[in-house]
Amino acid sequence: MRTRSLVVAVAGTVCAMSAVASGQVIASATYFDLRGSWDGTLFRANAEALPGMNSSGSIARTVAPIGTADFEPGFVAGASPADFRLTLDFVGMGPGVGSGTGSFIVTDADGDTVSGNISGTWIDGGSQVFFNGAMSNVVFTGTSFDGTSSGSFSTLFGGSGVYDGAVTQLFLSPPGNFFATPFDMVSTGATMQILPAPGAAALLGLGGLVVARRRR
Repeated sequence: MRTRSLVVAVAGTVCAMSAVASGQVIASATYFDLRGSWDGTLFRANAEALPGMNSSGSIARTVAPIGTADFEPGFVAGASPADFRLTLDFVGMGPGVGSGTGSFIVTDADGDTVSGNISGTWIDGGSQVFFNGAMSNVVFTGTSFDGTSSGSFSTLFGGSGVYDGAVTQLFLSPPGNFFATPFDMVSTGATMQILPAPGAAALLGLGGLVVARRRR
């Protein structure tokens, strides 16, 4: 058995002013089996299409008009530009703890994107490592987000078009000590939740967003 990590990106914007005021999550996404690597300077979690590491996922709008964009296993190998890429650095802050800053970009079947900046904390959990932080300057391009296998949703949420108040979390089980040596081909998961800032702060305190799935 090996652990299959889950990546959930919840992209929240402003569907209506009442949704923003209540801190309602209005969209969500899930990606599996991202390729995690660390070269001694940068950590990367990218969509891949390899034996045993066929990244897949979906992004769903959870407020009317609802919709889901689905990305099949190995979607990154298809003819479309669809992709998932995340980059973070690591600066040690003490035993088992470090800070990280970076960015992410998720691309749909026809090249539209959702992207933003990330800043937060790496924590060594022993056999597992995770990152928990906030996202800022989150922007959707285009008017819809389209899956490679099925589905789409409107990205016309209203508001300023630039969104903050996000929570992101990565989950992986790298070999060796906490970022002591380079590694590659580590199945990685991440969670991101974009909410108005007060709601995001509350989620940061929960720290239990990542789900690890085991498969035979």
